[in-house]
Amino acid sequence: MHSATFICSIIIAIFYLVPIASSEELHARKGFWFGLYTGAGYLKQSFDDRNEDDLYFFLGFKNGYTINPHFLMGLELSGWLLEAEDPSDPSKGKGIMQVFLISQMYPSKESGLFVKVRGGYVENWSNRSGEPNSKKGWGFTLGGGYDFMLYNLLPDNDFTLSPFATFSYGETGNWDHRAVTVGIGLGIP
Repeated sequence: MHSATFICSIIIAIFYLVPIASSEELHARKGFWFGLYTGAGYLKQSFDDRNEDDLYFFLGFKNGYTINPHFLMGLELSGWLLEAEDPSDPSKGKGIMQVFLISQMYPSKESGLFVKVRGGYVENWSNRSGEPNSKKGWGFTLGGGYDFMLYNLLPDNDFTLSPFATFSYGETGNWDHRAVTVGIGLGIP
């Protein structure tokens, strides 16, 4: 119940922030871009004859090039931490990693509203004994968000603050996952 309340609270906050954005913001998208983003994902995993679901920490990095003001392409490295590693216990640690080709589309040059589509390599890794160290497969992510411009934080650089929500799917043999992730990103357009 706490997981659903947390995710609903973040979604409500995102939709509350969108109207605050000025309609006169200038969203200049050109050249290379970089982003770091974090959030929480409600993950449902299915493997063998079991299902597990819970809320997990999400972290991602992305980098790419602006094809035109409506379309960005690049690479993403992201994932969810399912169990933190512990130096005193080498059997602790489990997570899901993604390496995706990404595309981000903006319907309007004047707006920060975007839709994103990503797909590629997925790895489910584990340090637990009796489990394979990693299972490799494929996956995709669909989602959207809004870029709020933050001007003049550093000389010659503007930043974006980007709340987002995504749906992800990944499959590696007899194991698959589905995730709804919400969070916030910081980028250099």
